[in-house]
Amino acid sequence: MTVRPEHVLLYAATQGDLVKCYAAADVAGIPYSQCTGDFQTAWSKCADASTLVIAVGGAALYALYYNPCGWSNPAATPAGHTPFTVEPAGQGVQTARANTFVNAAGYTALDSLTLAVMLAYYAVHGAFPRGYASLPAQEVPQRVCVTGSSPHVVGVSVSQGVDPSPTVSTPSVGLYASFSTEQEVLQAFQQGWPGVATTTALGIETSPYTQVIASQPDLHIARAFAATGHSAWWLSFWTVSWPEAGKGFYEAGYAAGAYAASQVEAYPGTRKPDFVILDPEGYNNPASTAAEFQSFIQGFVAGVKSVSQRLQPAFYVNQWQYVTYDLQTVAEPCFLAIAPIEGNRPMVSGSNIRGYIAYYAGCPATSYVNQVKTWGGLYNTVQFRDSGVDCPPA
Repeated sequence: MTVRPEHVLLYAATQGDLVKCYAAADVAGIPYSQCTGDFQTAWSKCADASTLVIAVGGAALYALYYNPCGWSNPAATPAGHTPFTVEPAGQGVQTARANTFVNAAGYTALDSLTLAVMLAYYAVHGAFPRGYASLPAQEVPQRVCVTGSSPHVVGVSVSQGVDPSPTVSTPSVGLYASFSTEQEVLQAFQQGWPGVATTTALGIETSPYTQVIASQPDLHIARAFAATGHSAWWLSFWTVSWPEAGKGFYEAGYAAGAYAASQVEAYPGTRKPDFVILDPEGYNNPASTAAEFQSFIQGFVAGVKSVSQRLQPAFYVNQWQYVTYDLQTVAEPCFLAIAPIEGNRPMVSGSNIRGYIAYYAGCPATSYVNQVKTWGGLYNTVQFRDSGVDCPPA
């Protein structure tokens, strides 16, 4: 028997891990009120046989297992031990037990996020989300008081210490590529491309309707920015499937947006994408009306914002979709697909169009870049046929 959402508690002992709690709650359908950064609350609920507690991140795991920081607790137990045990590793848990909690602490931030999403979802639904296979490796509890951890994480601020995004005031043409290594991103920087873009996730059939691909191209981009402090702009595309039967378009978009934002917030470094972009395609039955299509977009926007207020959601469509579904009326930024590049121009216009995603370019790329610049978008890209970093923009 699964656990009711209101009987699952996601506990974090740092602000970064509390963000992961909210993201996991979004995907699993757990109320935000069931996310806490309060150690005493987590302790009390862990002792209660009716609540399944999930410790998200290493600091929370260590706190509930050893209380190495010596935080006050309802049992007045001194530092060094607690009465709690951890559920067996490597499997989902769907039953609450007194004095036992679930370990969602991975060896990387991304692993902790994935564990939180998978284990929270399993607790409520009795299965992992579609497209998720085995759990990432789970940390072993340690007698370590983690720097920056707190017995009472009051709230989450995601706007502090953020690198400013570049200001783009004239048409700019960056490179869309697969970026399978950090070195490829650095190569694009060195070649003089003013921006980089990639598709970092593909659609899956069930919630959250998108999943980061194995090569993790966005992660390579984040690492390149962290290593160099480069001033290029960054477009992050998320291919999202339409809702499965019985689910609403807003609901599906929301789940995908929350998943995307939670992944982005776990990237290394302080620099994040300038736009987190919904690419609606993949499995299931697509929207057939403007209301459905726009609801899908609005759900994605709300999902992103539920996790991170600093991220800018956007959407990507072709020109036919833009006209057919009345997408010029949507307030969010739009990116339009254009092909071919040579001798072509956009056939639609709208105040929400931020750029054109054009393909394919060749080497030398100068004529293709100059052609796209004439279209007037601020954040544009060209793509080579092999999705590689083939040559400089000029």
